[in-house]
Amino acid sequence: MKNKILIISLLVLVVGLSGCIDSGASKIDGLAPSINSHLKTGDTAYNQAVYHANRFQYDKALEDCSNATNEFNAAKSSADQALTYAKDSNDNVFVSYMGYLVNEIDAKVNATSELQLAIPYMQQNDTSSANVHRDLANNYMNQAVDFKAKRDAIASQNPSKFK
Repeated sequence: MKNKILIISLLVLVVGLSGCIDSGASKIDGLAPSINSHLKTGDTAYNQAVYHANRFQYDKALEDCSNATNEFNAAKSSADQALTYAKDSNDNVFVSYMGYLVNEIDAKVNATSELQLAIPYMQQNDTSSANVHRDLANNYMNQAVDFKAKRDAIASQNPSKFK
């Protein structure tokens, strides 16, 4: 009788504690809405910066670059935290996915920085220097697109982990 009570007590304790422990996946899921929101807002601000720069509205373009940088940095902070959770979970799928996400955000931060560097050259009609930075910005954005494609491939290959 004592053994039955001990076994039942242990089962109740294990089941009770298992509901209280946050898994790495659930922690990542908790950060996902924030990351996605900041990425979307950052992408919009970046595209607006390009739009305004192409229309010689340089002050607006610089303001948009600043907004994009702030949004991408906020996304990066949460993505870095999610990558740590993924590493702690020892789940290679999540580690790869989150690694690509961090790389994508880094590329977008770099693209925004290069665009921001190009704008003063545009204002001074120094097209040669402006084009160097615009080309770098485009290259970084192309890298970001590649990292996004890699993330999408991981998600499509692991539908049970990505809902």
